[in-house]
Amino acid sequence: MVDRQGHIDVEAARTSNSIYESVVGTDQSEFSPETKIDGELLDEPPFISISMHYMEFVRAGLIKPHRGRLSSIRGTSAVITSNGGEESVSDVAAVVLGTGFDASPSLSFLPSSVLETISYSPTHPDLPVALAFHGTHHPVLPTLGFVGFYRAPYWGVMEMQARFVTHLFQEHAEGRASAHSPSLERALAKDDSINRTLALRNDPRCSQFPMGDYAFLMQEFATALDLSISPPAGTTPSLANGKSMDILTPARYIFPGATDAQREQAAQNLKSTHSAAVAGLTGRKYIAAAVFRSLLGEWNLERDLVSKLPSHPSGRFVGTAKFLLRSGTVDGREHKFSTPTSSTDDAPDTGLEYLYIEDGEFTAAGSSMHFRATRRYIWRYDEATDRLSVWFARTDDQARADYLFHDLEFIPPLALAGDAGTSNGQTQQDEGWRAKASHLCIEDLYDVHYEFFFKAVNLREWRLGYSVHGPKKDYAIAGLYRRKNPVT
Repeated sequence: MVDRQGHIDVEAARTSNSIYESVVGTDQSEFSPETKIDGELLDEPPFISISMHYMEFVRAGLIKPHRGRLSSIRGTSAVITSNGGEESVSDVAAVVLGTGFDASPSLSFLPSSVLETISYSPTHPDLPVALAFHGTHHPVLPTLGFVGFYRAPYWGVMEMQARFVTHLFQEHAEGRASAHSPSLERALAKDDSINRTLALRNDPRCSQFPMGDYAFLMQEFATALDLSISPPAGTTPSLANGKSMDILTPARYIFPGATDAQREQAAQNLKSTHSAAVAGLTGRKYIAAAVFRSLLGEWNLERDLVSKLPSHPSGRFVGTAKFLLRSGTVDGREHKFSTPTSSTDDAPDTGLEYLYIEDGEFTAAGSSMHFRATRRYIWRYDEATDRLSVWFARTDDQARADYLFHDLEFIPPLALAGDAGTSNGQTQQDEGWRAKASHLCIEDLYDVHYEFFFKAVNLREWRLGYSVHGPKKDYAIAGLYRRKNPVT
């Protein structure tokens, strides 16, 4: 296995950027011209950030990104500099510096001689120290170990760092530091982590995670400690590249002297990880959360109503639908949070929700009659139950929820991920993710069906339909939601 982090040349940058574009499903131009990744930007080392709602705020124009660096503040205006010159941003209320975590202060207590030995440099917050074997120790300081000095997905690497440092300390305590095992001796002999760190400190093409990628480091620690990898708890469906998800966790690297209890704990850990992976790849887990995240913003809406009764005219609605994100409220579900609380610290976690606002014009079929139509709902996602729900708005205050309309029940895909397709030759992505629901309103039964079409992780359009039957109702509604163009 080869480490693909550190210095990123142009070819490697283009390869990585193309992979990320495929995973995201866009070059990000659909959110804003400022977030588009193309041209010379594809030659630059990629930087990744993960957020549930940031890009949708950008799409909606609630956040306007500016490409460049903050150079000065003049009164309530900020000056941004870039290759294209200067740009002024007015009416600035506050400046938040997202500098990330700086580990330097947590090391300043060490004696100056130790700091000098480990090449301590507060001016390099990404690489404040230069340590041997992937950030674990320094050969000159046998009783000093480090765990957690690593940038990237970290829990697995931190555990392997801890195992490695424990092994070195044990050898030192037993007087075996000069008689390493052959595997550890080879690992230490070829290790160039210190020189590599010093070289990367001022490298303009240094990667976001310079110390090494996760899979490479897991292998490096396992090889040094003579740990063989156990097979996964089960098979996973093939991914888009035709390969299975061979999940790497510390539980797959068991010490030969592990107790039965430790082995059982590792086995349970692997089963849990495998179950989560299979549920995400083949079932409906995480889909409700993905839909909820993707609804934020404004949609163009076209809806057709076909009625079999003259009392309810057929027609067509054309307008917009907005999903406005806000903190969750207890309206309509007070029974769930009926236990009194003694302070705001004990307040129930209601998560996030949307106020849905629909507005447009309805034109009756076969006539010139048309009128403005609007309605409101509240959409909620419950993380604990992984459930998405829609609630009626109160008539006296349409910003508040009244009572539950329906829960969305997502339907598992017709074919497992990686299969050639479904029974009719279409893939699940072609068909979209389907959900169903029902609502009995006195004597009227609402059968509801949804279909959500994703491009990678982004929801591009979705459909919502109703079939309504009752003593005085017999009609069907079919609506199509498409993204509005980004604000420019």
